[in-house]
Amino acid sequence: MSVKLMAKAWEMDLSQGEKLVLLALCDHANDDGVCYPSQEYLAQKCSMSPRSLIDQINKLKKYGILTAERRQKSGGRLANLYVINLDNFSQSANSAPAKSACENSAHAESAPTNVQITAELPAKSAPSFKEEPSKNHQLEPSIIGTGVADAPTVPSEQVKKSKQANPDNVACWEAYARAYRDRYGVLPAANQKTRGQVATLVRYVGKEVAPALAEYFLSHNGSWFVQCRHEFGCLLKSYQQVLTDMQRGEQMTQTKARQTESTQSNYEAAKSALAKLRAKGLA
Repeated sequence: MSVKLMAKAWEMDLSQGEKLVLLALCDHANDDGVCYPSQEYLAQKCSMSPRSLIDQINKLKKYGILTAERRQKSGGRLANLYVINLDNFSQSANSAPAKSACENSAHAESAPTNVQITAELPAKSAPSFKEEPSKNHQLEPSIIGTGVADAPTVPSEQVKKSKQANPDNVACWEAYARAYRDRYGVLPAANQKTRGQVATLVRYVGKEVAPALAEYFLSHNGSWFVQCRHEFGCLLKSYQQVLTDMQRGEQMTQTKARQTESTQSNYEAAKSALAKLRAKGLA
């Protein structure tokens, strides 16, 4: 949740529906204005029909304060990626809807008593409407009661340059954030440093391995990792060790390392003693 964006959104000259949808988006965005809740989830959150939600989103896009990018993954569509930029708000673009609203109000006051003025239908009574096939409105794991959607996930450089997040970095961060929250009960802090670290890890181990490795890291009980509360930088510095442990299905902790070293020392001592006995013809 971006408190900075929400505070600014409250002060904007928007209609009730437009402001409600904008606040819902800000509630899921990081300070760069990036979020990706599904339309189905937003409609439920704002208590409006999917059609009404799409209308409000299109108005926000028309005002210049919202852009939307489609996200695709093998097997189907993901929720759209939204980027909020309140500094782009165009007052002139908002003036036309405002005038229309005034005119509608005037007509409503002068309408005959036997003519029913139809208000926007609540979500429960609104006609069923979906912009896309239902399979494309799936809620992502980060949205279904996990809280991870609130965690900043996108490198700020990507947002500033292309207004589109790197999906490989997003997947890696989400896996790490979920595992971090499961272990510590809070979400990890995200900033420019951690975003860069996530991108680096994805480059080091590949996009297929990075999410699983980031999730496994939180189960590793190496003393240094535990002492540092599994900071992402620790994973980046020791990614080869953690990757080997994950692939072998075992954890090389400090205690186990000492045991291994002691075993190896005993083996070397026994081997040396046996060689001396053989040299004397006693073995």
